[in-house]
Amino acid sequence: MPIVTFAHTGTTLEVEAGASFLVACEASDAPADFGCQSGVCGVCTLVVEAGSDNLGPGIEEELEFASQFSSEPTARLGCQIVVNGDVTVRPA
Repeated sequence: MPIVTFAHTGTTLEVEAGASFLVACEASDAPADFGCQSGVCGVCTLVVEAGSDNLGPGIEEELEFASQFSSEPTARLGCQIVVNGDVTVRPA
């Protein structure tokens, strides 16, 4: 199973391949914040430090919105990503 590492805390989370990051975090009380959960508030903006290829591809609207909250090229919205392999993230 893929491992999500939270760089800012060192916490790890085991996730089913193909699982929603949001659902996995909520089920485990992971150190990630979420607001609207539909990709329009930006509260869950993350920077992917490693393993960006292990996430489902972002749709144009998600990537554009994430870029409003972070200048990092690997910024993603946590509520919209799907985990397919190991990844390391931190808050934007």
